[in-house]
Amino acid sequence: VLQELGALGRKEARIILGAAVIDDVLAMLLLAVVSGLQTNAGIDVLNLLKVLGGAVGFVAVVALLGTYVMKRSSRLLDAPIDHESPLTISFVICLSLAVASAHVGLAAIIGAFLAGMVLAETPHRECLEHDFARVSAILVPFFFIVTGANVDVRFLASGPVLLSVAVVTVLAIVGKVVGCGLGARSLGRQGALTVGVGMVPRGEVGVIVAGIGQQAGVFPPVVYAVIVGMSLLTSIVAPPVLKRLLSKEAAPSVN
Repeated sequence: VLQELGALGRKEARIILGAAVIDDVLAMLLLAVVSGLQTNAGIDVLNLLKVLGGAVGFVAVVALLGTYVMKRSSRLLDAPIDHESPLTISFVICLSLAVASAHVGLAAIIGAFLAGMVLAETPHRECLEHDFARVSAILVPFFFIVTGANVDVRFLASGPVLLSVAVVTVLAIVGKVVGCGLGARSLGRQGALTVGVGMVPRGEVGVIVAGIGQQAGVFPPVVYAVIVGMSLLTSIVAPPVLKRLLSKEAAPSVN
């Protein structure tokens, strides 16, 4: 939506994108803690601190060291053997960090997420985004197929579950609009509302965290169904409202 309206250079858009990145990083850390604890019979403070420290340490080392290396040593991307070499190298980095993440007891998606952060520091960011967009167009539908297959439709056909989805969705929307809006109140009422609405959608990261939480036995399938339903509704409702707010701000005043 931000790109379609040509609003990526606006202050509200920069705040939304920056906050969304931080939101995803925190989700990754939460996922790392859940992944690290799923093999333990119980949760104690010492073990929790150990897992959290390991997760933060892994993320910090890979993010800081990786971005430092990529900024100063990207010769293979600067002088590729052929036009597909940058994409191939990016795949190798992505899969390597995913394997490393799994090897230290974290979810593979954390390594893949960090690979994206590292590759974003190269001068070839836009070209890589274009190449990965083609790959995503093929693979992303399969992700949502698996997500839908893991949702028991019988839960969504239940009145109490539908009510839970509605309540959780309302709480998610109000929480984001109010919380993020208060944080952006220096932009004025309209700007704060724009930032709040822009932060409402719960995308694939939330669904992935929910899926791994279900596999780890953290919560039952019915809770997973509620989370997926909430993510779907927020992703449908927020973009049109955000588009309207941005269009309203961009519209010239008429005397």
